[in-house]
Amino acid sequence: MSFKVIPSVCTMFNLAAGIVSLISTIQEHYKLAVLFIVIAATFDVMDGLLARLLSCTSEFGKQLDSLADIVSFGVAPVILILEHNLDEWSFIGAAVGVVFIICGALRLARFNITPKSATFTGMPITVAGFLAAGLSFFHNHIHFKVVVINLAVLSWLMISRIRFPSWKVVIVRVKGSVTSWK
Repeated sequence: MSFKVIPSVCTMFNLAAGIVSLISTIQEHYKLAVLFIVIAATFDVMDGLLARLLSCTSEFGKQLDSLADIVSFGVAPVILILEHNLDEWSFIGAAVGVVFIICGALRLARFNITPKSATFTGMPITVAGFLAAGLSFFHNHIHFKVVVINLAVLSWLMISRIRFPSWKVVIVRVKGSVTSWK
């Protein structure tokens, strides 16, 4: 087995954690669902780092990562919020949830066609999904209107032109050159 498959294996663990988060939400294990989103984020960071360290970045890996991310940081957090916080705002909550997922997909598509940079244009879906999932911890303390407003703001931030510093920028010396990853 080649070591070059390790980043894709990490991406598969990211996707698996997102799916387990969805299953946990359906089974009303909300804290476990959030934990699996955190686990997905950990594997999302690892896949990019390992791809750079092992010099095996690829278009396949980039696309696979985006597909995993839309599940783990788009669909899973939205379903968690809607299931855990749903009240009289169900239609509006669902509509904003759909917008969040669409904005996440747009953000990922833009990332995939943008040259590498030390900053991100728009908030990364990993960060937005992580923050959205965190909102479910406060379901007893904040009104669902606040959750909906936060989802809307996160949606806008993902597709905005605002430059965000890359929280994943790591300087790696590879063959005498300096490279940043994802």
